[in-house]
Amino acid sequence: MTLLEPFRAPGTGPVHQVGIVVEDVERAIAGHNRLLGYGDADWRRADFGPESVERLLFRGEPVEFSIRLGFAGSNPELELIEPVSGPSIYREWLDERGEGLHHLAVVVTSLAEATAAMAHAGFGVVQTGTGFAPEGRGGFAYYETGQALGYVLEAVELP
Repeated sequence: MTLLEPFRAPGTGPVHQVGIVVEDVERAIAGHNRLLGYGDADWRRADFGPESVERLLFRGEPVEFSIRLGFAGSNPELELIEPVSGPSIYREWLDERGEGLHHLAVVVTSLAEATAAMAHAGFGVVQTGTGFAPEGRGGFAYYETGQALGYVLEAVELP
């Protein structure tokens, strides 16, 4: 399957999230507030890492990394991502390309089916996380779409 052929991973809908990698999430929030009219109360902040995700894989290997996040809006949600420690797709992207658009995320009904469909389309998995919600449910996967699209595609299976 080539990029020009119609393709949609099973269960995907419209863009759920726009992810932007930044060096400093608080500085980025301030900039977005000035530019887009958000206020501090519009942002949800979170730290994310091994304590909040049961299993993290980067390029097929178990890893521990942590990130700081800022979320605003919905439909799609804006996500600012600051890599803090450890190897991750975010640190790799920031080191190679600098700050800016990193990914678009879509919600899928089955992460396994979406990953199989993406593999069939020629897009391998770069990073995954599972068990990020109560009872160990929920997962996400980032696919190698940077060359084809200029950004990464993320699939999210909500708990």
